[in-house]
Amino acid sequence: MKRRIERRVKRYPVRLPVKELNGRPADGTFVVDLSSLGARLETDTPLAPRNLVEFTVILPDHEIETRLYGRVIWLRPLLHFPGRFNLGLCFFGPNWDIDRLARTGKL
Repeated sequence: MKRRIERRVKRYPVRLPVKELNGRPADGTFVVDLSSLGARLETDTPLAPRNLVEFTVILPDHEIETRLYGRVIWLRPLLHFPGRFNLGLCFFGPNWDIDRLARTGKL
């Protein structure tokens, strides 16, 4: 039986295209939910848990790319889309820009 983990911060559903993932173009990779402490990516690049991740995305209300850093916590295949995966990421520290956007309703 799976244990339910209580979340420390609220996650927000989004669909933001990722521009670059670990130094490579990330066509077809999206941030599908986001919080100030982590994110979930949909991608065709499987990265094992504990791998370090660096990616760029343009946040709502920003015109420049934001670079985010973290590590993979979990990886799950998308059964309805063979060859695609969800990655659960934990950022190295809180991202206050994301927190501000969430509090003002812009995510």
